[in-house]
Amino acid sequence: MSEPLVKWSYQGDKGPHYWGHICDEYEIAKSGKNQSPVDIHMEKVMEVQESLPLELNYKPTTYTVRRVENSVHLFPENKEQGLTFNGKRYNLIAFHGHIPSEHTLNQEYFAIEWHLVHMNEAGERLVLAIWMDEELEGSDFGELAEIFPQVFANFGIEKQISLDVSNLLPEKRAYFTYHGSLTTPPTFEGVTWIVLREATTISQEDFAAFQEVIQDTNRPLQALNDRDIHHSA
Repeated sequence: MSEPLVKWSYQGDKGPHYWGHICDEYEIAKSGKNQSPVDIHMEKVMEVQESLPLELNYKPTTYTVRRVENSVHLFPENKEQGLTFNGKRYNLIAFHGHIPSEHTLNQEYFAIEWHLVHMNEAGERLVLAIWMDEELEGSDFGELAEIFPQVFANFGIEKQISLDVSNLLPEKRAYFTYHGSLTTPPTFEGVTWIVLREATTISQEDFAAFQEVIQDTNRPLQALNDRDIHHSA
Protein backbone atom coordinates (compact mmCIF):
# COMPACT_ATOMS: atom_id res chain seq x y z
CA MET A 1 0.00 0.00 0.00
CA SER A 2 1.35 3.38 -1.02
CA GLU A 3 0.45 5.46 2.00
CA PRO A 4 1.20 9.21 2.12
CA LEU A 5 2.15 10.88 5.35
CA VAL A 6 -0.99 11.51 7.43
CA LYS A 7 -0.22 14.35 9.83
CA TRP A 8 -3.37 14.15 11.94
CA SER A 9 -5.77 11.63 13.38
CA TYR A 10 -9.00 11.31 15.36
CA GLN A 11 -7.26 9.50 18.22
CA GLY A 12 -4.13 9.77 20.35
CA ASP A 13 -1.51 12.51 20.33
CA LYS A 14 -2.51 13.64 16.83
CA GLY A 15 -6.23 13.73 17.67
CA PRO A 16 -8.58 16.75 17.59
CA HIS A 17 -7.44 18.25 20.91
CA TYR A 18 -3.87 18.42 19.54
CA TRP A 19 -4.52 19.52 15.94
CA GLY A 20 -3.61 23.12 16.68
CA HIS A 21 -0.18 22.04 17.96
CA ILE A 22 0.89 19.68 15.16
CA CYS A 23 2.27 22.38 12.83
CA ASP A 24 1.93 26.09 12.08
CA GLU A 25 -0.55 25.39 9.26
CA TYR A 26 -2.96 23.82 11.75
CA GLU A 27 -2.59 26.48 14.47
CA ILE A 28 -6.02 27.98 13.79
CA ALA A 29 -7.59 24.80 15.19
CA LYS A 30 -6.76 26.12 18.69
CA SER A 31 -6.75 29.90 18.14
CA GLY A 32 -9.72 30.29 15.79
CA LYS A 33 -12.96 31.83 17.05
CA ASN A 34 -15.18 30.62 14.20
CA GLN A 35 -14.55 26.89 14.27
CA SER A 36 -16.86 24.03 13.30
CA PRO A 37 -18.83 21.94 14.11
CA VAL A 38 -21.22 23.50 16.63
CA ASP A 39 -24.35 22.54 18.51
CA ILE A 40 -27.48 24.03 16.95
CA HIS A 41 -29.67 24.86 19.93
CA MET A 42 -33.17 25.82 18.82
CA GLU A 43 -33.70 28.29 21.66
CA LYS A 44 -30.71 30.27 20.43
CA VAL A 45 -31.36 30.07 16.69
CA MET A 46 -32.48 33.28 15.01
CA GLU A 47 -35.40 32.78 12.63
CA VAL A 48 -35.22 35.08 9.64
CA GLN A 49 -38.43 36.49 8.18
CA GLU A 50 -37.05 36.62 4.65
CA SER A 51 -34.56 33.79 4.42
CA LEU A 52 -31.80 33.81 1.83
CA PRO A 53 -32.91 31.76 -1.18
CA LEU A 54 -31.36 28.30 -1.52
CA GLU A 55 -31.58 26.44 -4.83
CA LEU A 56 -30.13 22.92 -5.02
CA ASN A 57 -29.24 21.59 -8.46
CA TYR A 58 -27.62 18.16 -8.65
CA LYS A 59 -27.69 15.55 -11.38
CA PRO A 60 -26.49 11.97 -11.94
CA THR A 61 -22.77 11.89 -12.65
CA THR A 62 -19.68 9.72 -12.30
CA TYR A 63 -17.65 10.13 -9.12
CA THR A 64 -14.07 9.09 -8.44
CA VAL A 65 -13.93 7.46 -5.02
CA ARG A 66 -10.61 7.46 -3.18
CA ARG A 67 -9.12 7.63 0.28
CA VAL A 68 -8.03 11.07 1.46
CA GLU A 69 -6.17 11.11 4.77
CA ASN A 70 -8.50 9.55 7.37
CA SER A 71 -11.62 9.12 5.25
CA VAL A 72 -13.04 8.37 1.79
CA HIS A 73 -14.04 11.23 -0.52
CA LEU A 74 -16.00 11.36 -3.76
CA PHE A 75 -15.03 13.75 -6.56
CA PRO A 76 -17.60 14.49 -9.30
CA GLU A 77 -16.75 14.29 -12.97
CA ASN A 78 -19.44 16.84 -13.76
CA LYS A 79 -18.37 20.10 -12.13
CA GLU A 80 -21.41 22.00 -13.41
CA GLN A 81 -23.68 21.05 -10.53
CA GLY A 82 -24.16 22.41 -7.07
CA LEU A 83 -26.29 25.12 -5.50
CA THR A 84 -27.12 28.80 -5.51
CA PHE A 85 -27.26 30.59 -2.16
CA ASN A 86 -28.02 34.27 -1.69
CA GLY A 87 -27.49 34.86 -5.39
CA LYS A 88 -24.06 33.19 -5.50
CA ARG A 89 -23.42 30.02 -7.49
CA TYR A 90 -21.32 27.30 -5.84
CA ASN A 91 -20.13 24.17 -7.67
CA LEU A 92 -19.85 20.81 -5.94
CA ILE A 93 -16.19 19.76 -5.72
CA ALA A 94 -16.36 16.74 -3.37
CA PHE A 95 -18.32 15.05 -0.61
CA HIS A 96 -17.65 12.76 2.35
CA GLY A 97 -19.28 11.55 5.58
CA HIS A 98 -18.79 11.48 9.35
CA ILE A 99 -20.08 8.97 11.93
CA PRO A 100 -21.67 10.06 14.19
CA SER A 101 -22.77 13.50 13.01
CA GLU A 102 -20.49 16.45 13.64
CA HIS A 103 -23.19 19.09 14.12
CA THR A 104 -25.79 18.34 16.76
CA LEU A 105 -29.37 19.52 17.23
CA ASN A 106 -30.07 20.44 20.85
CA GLN A 107 -26.93 18.39 21.65
CA GLU A 108 -28.42 15.27 20.02
CA TYR A 109 -26.27 13.41 17.48
CA PHE A 110 -27.49 11.84 14.25
CA ALA A 111 -26.21 8.52 12.93
CA ILE A 112 -24.26 10.06 10.06
CA GLU A 113 -23.62 13.47 8.51
CA TRP A 114 -22.63 14.04 4.90
CA HIS A 115 -20.68 17.11 3.83
CA LEU A 116 -21.12 18.32 0.26
CA VAL A 117 -18.22 20.72 -0.25
CA HIS A 118 -18.76 23.55 -2.75
CA MET A 119 -16.71 26.46 -4.07
CA ASN A 120 -17.58 29.52 -6.12
CA GLU A 121 -15.53 31.43 -8.69
CA ALA A 122 -14.08 33.65 -5.96
CA GLY A 123 -12.71 30.61 -4.12
CA GLU A 124 -15.24 30.89 -1.28
CA ARG A 125 -16.26 27.61 0.33
CA LEU A 126 -19.75 26.51 1.25
CA VAL A 127 -20.54 23.15 2.85
CA LEU A 128 -24.01 21.63 2.70
CA ALA A 129 -24.54 19.22 5.60
CA ILE A 130 -27.09 16.40 5.47
CA TRP A 131 -28.13 14.51 8.60
CA MET A 132 -29.32 10.89 8.42
CA ASP A 133 -30.97 8.54 10.88
CA GLU A 134 -30.43 4.78 10.70
CA GLU A 135 -33.52 2.85 9.59
CA LEU A 136 -34.37 -0.46 7.92
CA GLU A 137 -34.46 1.32 4.56
CA GLY A 138 -32.91 4.56 3.44
CA SER A 139 -31.36 6.74 0.73
CA ASP A 140 -30.05 5.19 -2.46
CA PHE A 141 -26.23 5.01 -2.33
CA GLY A 142 -25.93 2.60 -5.24
CA GLU A 143 -22.70 0.58 -4.94
CA LEU A 144 -20.99 3.14 -2.70
CA ALA A 145 -21.37 1.16 0.53
CA GLU A 146 -19.76 -1.86 -1.12
CA ILE A 147 -16.68 -0.08 -2.48
CA PHE A 148 -16.19 2.27 0.50
CA PRO A 149 -14.15 -0.23 2.60
CA GLN A 150 -12.19 -1.39 -0.47
CA VAL A 151 -10.99 2.12 -1.26
CA PHE A 152 -10.19 2.97 2.35
CA ALA A 153 -7.96 -0.12 2.68
CA ASN A 154 -5.48 1.09 0.06
CA PHE A 155 -4.43 4.62 -0.86
CA GLY A 156 -3.57 3.35 -4.34
CA ILE A 157 -7.10 2.20 -5.18
CA GLU A 158 -9.60 4.43 -6.97
CA LYS A 159 -13.10 3.41 -7.99
CA GLN A 160 -15.68 4.97 -10.30
CA ILE A 161 -19.34 5.10 -9.38
CA SER A 162 -22.46 6.66 -10.90
CA LEU A 163 -24.48 8.52 -8.31
CA ASP A 164 -27.12 11.22 -7.98
CA VAL A 165 -26.70 13.10 -4.71
CA SER A 166 -30.26 14.39 -5.10
CA ASN A 167 -31.24 10.98 -3.72
CA LEU A 168 -29.61 11.92 -0.41
CA LEU A 169 -31.57 15.13 0.09
CA PRO A 170 -34.66 15.58 2.28
CA GLU A 171 -37.93 16.62 0.69
CA LYS A 172 -38.12 19.84 2.70
CA ARG A 173 -35.30 22.34 2.28
CA ALA A 174 -35.49 24.31 5.53
CA TYR A 175 -31.98 24.97 6.76
CA PHE A 176 -29.71 26.42 9.42
CA THR A 177 -26.80 28.61 8.35
CA TYR A 178 -23.78 30.13 10.08
CA HIS A 179 -20.16 31.07 9.43
CA GLY A 180 -17.58 28.49 10.44
CA SER A 181 -14.60 26.45 9.33
CA LEU A 182 -13.59 23.19 7.79
CA THR A 183 -13.88 20.39 10.36
CA THR A 184 -10.60 18.69 9.44
CA PRO A 185 -7.11 20.17 9.43
CA PRO A 186 -6.18 22.81 8.56
CA THR A 187 -9.71 23.91 9.72
CA PHE A 188 -9.60 27.13 7.69
CA GLU A 189 -12.31 29.62 8.61
CA GLY A 190 -14.46 31.67 6.24
CA VAL A 191 -16.69 28.72 5.37
CA THR A 192 -20.44 29.19 4.93
CA TRP A 193 -22.34 26.28 6.47
CA ILE A 194 -25.83 25.23 5.46
CA VAL A 195 -27.22 22.38 7.59
CA LEU A 196 -30.48 20.96 6.26
CA ARG A 197 -33.05 20.89 9.07
CA GLU A 198 -34.84 17.67 8.08
CA ALA A 199 -32.88 14.44 8.52
CA THR A 200 -33.19 11.72 5.90
CA THR A 201 -32.55 8.00 6.45
CA ILE A 202 -29.81 5.47 5.78
CA SER A 203 -30.41 1.72 5.75
CA GLN A 204 -28.88 -0.40 8.49
CA GLU A 205 -26.92 -2.36 5.89
CA ASP A 206 -25.38 0.72 4.28
CA PHE A 207 -24.72 2.31 7.65
CA ALA A 208 -22.79 -0.77 8.82
CA ALA A 209 -20.55 -0.59 5.75
CA PHE A 210 -19.79 3.11 6.23
CA GLN A 211 -19.38 2.65 9.97
CA GLU A 212 -16.59 0.16 9.34
CA VAL A 213 -14.57 2.98 7.80
CA ILE A 214 -15.65 6.30 9.31
CA GLN A 215 -16.77 5.44 12.84
CA ASP A 216 -15.62 8.13 15.33
CA THR A 217 -14.56 10.61 12.66
CA ASN A 218 -16.45 13.53 14.15
CA ARG A 219 -14.56 16.50 15.52
CA PRO A 220 -15.74 17.55 19.01
CA LEU A 221 -18.17 20.46 19.17
CA GLN A 222 -16.60 23.92 19.09
CA ALA A 223 -17.60 27.06 20.95
CA LEU A 224 -20.12 29.22 19.11
CA ASN A 225 -18.62 32.38 20.67
CA ASP A 226 -20.37 35.49 19.35
CA ARG A 227 -21.70 33.93 16.16
CA ASP A 228 -25.37 33.69 15.25
CA ILE A 229 -27.09 30.69 13.68
CA HIS A 230 -30.03 31.52 11.43
CA HIS A 231 -32.99 29.30 10.55
CA SER A 232 -34.64 29.71 7.15
CA ALA A 233 -38.18 29.31 8.57
